[in-house]
Amino acid sequence: MKKIFWLILPVIMIFCISGCSEKEEKNISIYDLQKAVLEAGKDFPEMKTVNGSSEDAASLFTYLSDVEYEKVDAFFLSYAAEGESYEVAVVRMKENSDVKEMTDSLKAHVDDRINLYKNYEPEQVGRAEEADVFSEGKYAVLIMCDNKSDIKAAFENIINE
Repeated sequence: MKKIFWLILPVIMIFCISGCSEKEEKNISIYDLQKAVLEAGKDFPEMKTVNGSSEDAASLFTYLSDVEYEKVDAFFLSYAAEGESYEVAVVRMKENSDVKEMTDSLKAHVDDRINLYKNYEPEQVGRAEEADVFSEGKYAVLIMCDNKSDIKAAFENIINE
C-alpha cells in the first residue's frame, strides 16, 4: 500500500502545481473593446476615435501618454469631437510590469486635461476631476464621462467573458 501511495503522490503533486499556475489572459480584440465601450456610452456627444491600427499610431499615442509606444500592444482613445470632457482610453500593454507606468501616465493625462479645462472651458472641469483610471491584467483604462459605471461594466464584461 505504501508503494502505491509513493507512486501516486508525484502525479497528484503535478496536477496540483499545474492547477495553481497563472491564468493565461485572453487576447481580446481592441476593436471589440472599443465597440462595447462606445455602445455603453449613451450620453456621449459625437466622438472621434484613434487606435493602434493607424499608420501614425505612435504619434497619436503621444497625445495620451509619454510611455514608450514599444511597450504598448494595442490601444484606442475616443474623445469628444467638440472638446467637451468626454474621453475613454483602453491601453493593452505587452508586459504586466508596464501597466502601473501606463496607469500613472493616464492619471497625468487627466491632470493635464483638468488644467486645460480650467483655462479653456471651466464648466468641463467637474467631469474631468471625476475621471476614473484603473487597471485590470495587462489593461490600463481611462474613463471620463457621466456614466462611468456603465462604461466600466461594458469593459469588464468583455474582459471577463
